[in-house]
Amino acid sequence: MLATTEVQWPAEELLLGVSHRRQISDGKARCIRVALCDSEGQPARRFTYGQTAHLFFEFDVAENIGVPAGGAELTTPDGVVVHGKAAYQFRPADPKPVPAGSRLRFHQTFELRLQPGRYLINVGLASVAPQVYHDYLTGAIGYAEFAAQVNDHCRLPEAVEFDLVLGPEGWLPHHGLVDLPGSMVVGAAPAVGGVAQPVEPDRRTAAGPTVFHITHWKAGSQWIYQILRECFPDRIVEPRVGEVQVRHYAIQEGCVYPTVYLSKTEFDRIALPPDAKWFVVIRDLRDTLVSAYFSFKISHPVLGSDFAALRQKLWDLDKEGGLLYLLDYFLPDCARIQLSWLEAGEPLVKYEDLLANDVELLTEILIGRCGLPISPQRLREVVLANRFEAQTGGRRRGVEDVTAHQRKGVAGDWRNHFTDRIKRAFKARYGGLLVATGYEKDLDW
Repeated sequence: MLATTEVQWPAEELLLGVSHRRQISDGKARCIRVALCDSEGQPARRFTYGQTAHLFFEFDVAENIGVPAGGAELTTPDGVVVHGKAAYQFRPADPKPVPAGSRLRFHQTFELRLQPGRYLINVGLASVAPQVYHDYLTGAIGYAEFAAQVNDHCRLPEAVEFDLVLGPEGWLPHHGLVDLPGSMVVGAAPAVGGVAQPVEPDRRTAAGPTVFHITHWKAGSQWIYQILRECFPDRIVEPRVGEVQVRHYAIQEGCVYPTVYLSKTEFDRIALPPDAKWFVVIRDLRDTLVSAYFSFKISHPVLGSDFAALRQKLWDLDKEGGLLYLLDYFLPDCARIQLSWLEAGEPLVKYEDLLANDVELLTEILIGRCGLPISPQRLREVVLANRFEAQTGGRRRGVEDVTAHQRKGVAGDWRNHFTDRIKRAFKARYGGLLVATGYEKDLDW
């Protein structure tokens, strides 16, 4: 048990059984019970700013594992991880491997200095060989090398949720998600020459609509982004990780926002200018999954230690195992975006239709529907210059290069990679959405 405070392990009746919940597991361990309590040891789902939350979680270990690390991460309902910590990061001095038949208990605390709102807690269990942990603890190896050798045994998404509110004084101590220690000194200086210089306006806010390209990952987003950037270079607002360009910054009128990965609910929270237009591009989730597998495993640039660990995970698994892992690890957010826009009754543009009819559809969308200022002739030139063959040096669509971002450029490639097991798992999770978006008539595929 990870001892953090004097709060005792909760009574049996206070623990929530989660054995039946969907978990991502390699079969060696399973989360069986969790509890979220206040500092009095009482179950809580509502905390005030700065209060300490106590999380208790427990695993049954079915096979021998290495030095264990239970851990938890706090996320927003949008999936943004605001804090994550596992036992390794508390640096236990003398941990031991865990034999089969053991029950592991963890007690983790969080001082909730967060922006008020609703949060979810994911829990998980991993392990690593004792020597690897010793080398990491002593500095003989770095985090990237250490993380590549950690084995994920179990993850329970959305184990519990809670609401955080301001205290009775109603004072907000910071903006943004988390409170960072720091200080501020305020001063003023006279303008140079005693006269303040005028500020030039942003020239991108020219006359014209503000346009958003809404989509999900692996749905041709970079292809459309490149077309938009070449058509409207002075209007583009570059995509940022976590969609901060629309979530946290004021929307710039008259600009074009490509590659916005947001659900309808998330998009509705943005303060839009009155002339705002948008279009939503989706892709068959089966091809989305296959594209993600090859991209994350081979071609995508490594973006930090978490991505490096994911890539190593996919290399450790065979193709079937890797696709099944991404079915739960990656695909839910893509499905969530699709479903939200579908339920809102928004028109959806299929990536597959764009592949077959790019010039005509993009002319109708960008000029006809969104009213962007470009001639049909110029748009056609840009679209043709960004077709698969042009971007791959003449390689035809359907000719595969797993090392390239433009791997194959065709629809229906999932048939070459789905096993019966993957089909069953996919149908159980996303079969209804596949029918609702018109990619299949029923589940008989």
